[in-house]
Amino acid sequence: MSNNADNVSLMRRINLIFRFSYTLPFFTASLCGSLFAYLFYQPPVHIVILMPLVVLLLAVFVNFSNDYFDHRSGVDKIRFEKKEEMAKAMIDTKLLRAIYWEGNPFDNGLITDRQGKMVMALLVIISVMMAIPIVLHGGLMVMIFGAAGLFLSYFYTAPPLDLGARGLGEIDVALSFFMLVFCSFYVGTINFADTGSVLFSYDILGTHVLGLAFGIFDLKIFVFAIIIGTLVGLMRLTDSMSGQEAHIARGEKSIAVRFGLDGAVKIAKAFILFSYVLFAAMAYFNPAYLLLFLVLPLSLKAWKVMTKKGDNWPMLCPPLFFGTAFMTEILFVVSVVIIKVFEVQPLF
Repeated sequence: MSNNADNVSLMRRINLIFRFSYTLPFFTASLCGSLFAYLFYQPPVHIVILMPLVVLLLAVFVNFSNDYFDHRSGVDKIRFEKKEEMAKAMIDTKLLRAIYWEGNPFDNGLITDRQGKMVMALLVIISVMMAIPIVLHGGLMVMIFGAAGLFLSYFYTAPPLDLGARGLGEIDVALSFFMLVFCSFYVGTINFADTGSVLFSYDILGTHVLGLAFGIFDLKIFVFAIIIGTLVGLMRLTDSMSGQEAHIARGEKSIAVRFGLDGAVKIAKAFILFSYVLFAAMAYFNPAYLLLFLVLPLSLKAWKVMTKKGDNWPMLCPPLFFGTAFMTEILFVVSVVIIKVFEVQPLF
């Protein structure tokens, strides 16, 4: 892509700035949790609808703020010095070109720093307003989860913590996506009418906004949340491999920098195996979850790329793990709908 922002159409500019398609795994992660709650525990419909939408807005904020602070630190400018070479390696189909990243929009002149600050503030304000009904439903538990999520998303690249530069980026991302799935389910199942689950409650204008109540723990969605956290963490790990030189130049200590590319590959392969052990656990819960194994070809391709280490191999892996995570979420949605509609029972 040209650095001349004037050559970019308005719609293309908006897509490159906000990376809407790149936020789909965030949205579908929350959808998995909220839909599972709706199908099997029947929470309020408006909560089921609002949670994925709020997550989508926050996902845009996460990606946008990440771009802003990576622009401020200069890491993406170093990383994308060989942008054409990276594009050739990573974006080999129209589909990947549509969903994957083509560079930092601040570095490319698509948006200014001042505009970026205004956009980040606006995204937070809109997200908070849309989250109000969810807070009224779940009380303090929603605020606790929300604060944890904002902390992880903002300080992923923001100073002074900059978790991604300290070798904690993968853990940050994995934990964030675990929360997107499990907390979306958990919040949906909070019910202040069930006095046995209420720790304390103060009625304010007919709401329990300052009340603390527990949701339902379900092992199936808990295990699936770990799967998604693992797969997206793998995407972050391999993405950091592709920016190895830039991270080293900026003095950042990602896992790939700490353990080297060969060490990071061993870690990635170990977590691929771990994720499929959990896939097997899901199939044990219900045979419909065998559909999750349909993403195996993508994982095998990523495994082969990391083993062969051909030209530009670190740049080929992130889109594969992106596809693995996103398709796993879609297949989970299909699986739970099949289980509900056809009343598929566990084999054991």
